[in-house]
Amino acid sequence: MKPAQHAAIALGLLGMISVASAAEITVLSAAAVQAPITEVAEQFERSTGHHVRFEFSTAGGVDGKVKAGAHPDIVINARERLDALAAAKLVDAAPARNLGMVQIGIAVRKGGVRPDVSSVAGLKASLQKAQTVAYGDPQKGATTGIHFAKMIDKMGLTEDLKGKSLLAANGLEVMRLVAKGDAELGVTQISEIMHIQGDTLVGPLPEELQLTSTYSAAFGSEAASPAARQFVELLLSPAGREQFKHAGFQ
Repeated sequence: MKPAQHAAIALGLLGMISVASAAEITVLSAAAVQAPITEVAEQFERSTGHHVRFEFSTAGGVDGKVKAGAHPDIVINARERLDALAAAKLVDAAPARNLGMVQIGIAVRKGGVRPDVSSVAGLKASLQKAQTVAYGDPQKGATTGIHFAKMIDKMGLTEDLKGKSLLAANGLEVMRLVAKGDAELGVTQISEIMHIQGDTLVGPLPEELQLTSTYSAAFGSEAASPAARQFVELLLSPAGREQFKHAGFQ
């Protein structure tokens, strides 16, 4: 059964139990999960009459907005960041619900030479040969950017890449640079590569350099609305998980 069919069945059931009046659900989310959750939300809105309003940012950006006083109904971010927010009593103390895991991948612009990413030595040589390399700006809280900057230093490539690194606001912007041809290589979450231009995916980082991120959902407070709880349950359903799998999550 295709993801859309799973979703149709699950959402049909949701529609039968939806609340009488439409509600607006606010979601503050890391951009890495944008593709699957917006697809699920579209079906959810059609079935229930509720409206889901999203704000996407980097993982660090989501953290910063909550710490600055944002009060969304649902917060979606890396699990360890949500656990820290819960410990600080900034989101619901109940354990966050895991949505899926995703790894960092390498994308190459169309027509470009596909780099060797099968080993650390191959990746290092490919980065040295590349004209431009785009990744998330660590200073803006990009999970992949923070990690990749550390890996660049670990491989001794800081000086080599200094003049040809393109720092983007987030992973989706990394992929827009690749899609436009402005960046030869892009480094970001595989889900973001799949969302913008899946055929540019070369593969994941070598295991020794890899970072696997678990993204989870937490309620903004203990008093989450029935509609917000309903939406999270759909994300966790077989239909929701199928959408995440289709978008490159494990």
